[in-house]
Amino acid sequence: MSLHQDRMHDPVSSSPMESEARHQETGGSTLESENEGQAEDLGQLFPYNLAEFVPVYLEEDDALEEAIQRSLLEESDMPSSVHVVRSSEMLSREEIAGLLKAHSERVVSAGTRQVHISRANVWITALRPFKRPSFVESHDMLYVKFASDEQDAEEDAADFGGPRREFFRLLVKAIFQDSGAFEGTPNGCAPRLNILHLQQGVYRTIGRMMSTIIVQGGEPPAFLSPHVVDYIVSGDVLQVHVTLDNIGDPGLRENLKKVKHAATQEDLEEAVSCCDSWRFQVEGLPLTVTMSNRDAFVKNAALYHAILQRQSCLDQLTDGLSYYGVLSLLRENPCLRVLLDKPEEGQELGANFIAGVLKPSYSVLGSNRRAKEEMTVVKFREFLQCVENKELQDAFGDRTLTKDEEAFLKALSPGHILAFATGSSKVPAIGFHPTPKVTFIHDESKNFPIAHTCANELQLFVNTKLMADDDEFHYCFLVALMNGSLFSTI
Repeated sequence: MSLHQDRMHDPVSSSPMESEARHQETGGSTLESENEGQAEDLGQLFPYNLAEFVPVYLEEDDALEEAIQRSLLEESDMPSSVHVVRSSEMLSREEIAGLLKAHSERVVSAGTRQVHISRANVWITALRPFKRPSFVESHDMLYVKFASDEQDAEEDAADFGGPRREFFRLLVKAIFQDSGAFEGTPNGCAPRLNILHLQQGVYRTIGRMMSTIIVQGGEPPAFLSPHVVDYIVSGDVLQVHVTLDNIGDPGLRENLKKVKHAATQEDLEEAVSCCDSWRFQVEGLPLTVTMSNRDAFVKNAALYHAILQRQSCLDQLTDGLSYYGVLSLLRENPCLRVLLDKPEEGQELGANFIAGVLKPSYSVLGSNRRAKEEMTVVKFREFLQCVENKELQDAFGDRTLTKDEEAFLKALSPGHILAFATGSSKVPAIGFHPTPKVTFIHDESKNFPIAHTCANELQLFVNTKLMADDDEFHYCFLVALMNGSLFSTI
């Protein structure tokens, strides 16, 4: 079984750990940081670019039901026409997963399409195949091969699911951060008007990428602002619920808020004057804005800037989502919009959730090994809790961490463990197949956890050293997470 050559943020400082890392590695690799594109206005969605497997905002599997509930509760504040878009029969997360799995089995054909991806240039290398007509005419499953950045050769890695899930996770991030096709708003991402992208059909290509991710077991591309999903699901501008927070330009957004909240006619006129650079170019807006018509002015101005100005981009994106029949599925089942809607903040994967997903596969009850394995699980769950509560550095006691380890520690979340073990930082819309698990290897010579991403398996070593020292267990796990290429196999 060959190594999965995940690239790391920085090499771990030379230490006794390093020799074991090389011992556990079955193939050479060079550690180097990822050269990721920066998107200033999307920093709130992708706040930390330490390594390519650092999760972006995460969503719990359980949150699917909560997101549906939120969608239904929001209807009371929306026009009746929007009610048709956002309301539907309530579906549980199991029903949603079952619906998507059945759809996937219908639309994904039995063959495979090979794609070659560079982790250093995910967007560029993914865009190439998805732009080819012959590629998108096929409905086969993707077979992902990652290029080795260090040796300029392909990795010796068969794709039985793990590389594909990793590719989809990296692609979601690249779509919203590196493609130049989206801008951030307080409510999520919205298409950025890019004439060259429009001429080259990039928004349509992105829609096809999203469809592929959804039906082939990737984590949902749930970063779109709700007004964008309104338009996709309804196909009708008049059924889109637009607010000022759907506008990406912060200056424009604040100027319109001043108009909306002006207390006097004098304040209103001063606020409206800040909009003179564009308002006379928008047909239908009142030339003279008064206290009586300002609400209509603000509403229609928001509709223009959030939807009408970039409607061609939205139409291309929507057309792309028809790939694999995903658009029809969304419109027939509007509650599936949770696959695209950016979830509310504070819904990161928690320690208890990760522990519940990665279920231990114990030895026979009553055996000597079983008792040690149960103790290892206790240590693993304590590690998760320390990560979630940002207490891990305190748990190291007198151990001195390198600057790279300290930097990684600040961004570490329980979701890292899921990404490490499965290749996906979120639960895929159709669920994990096979079911993730924790297994145990009783070996006195090895300490670092190993992940088999195709099997969704996290292997923990059980030995005297790790049993006796919590600090050692925690540190070995930290090093493994930082150095995915050494400890994640496929």
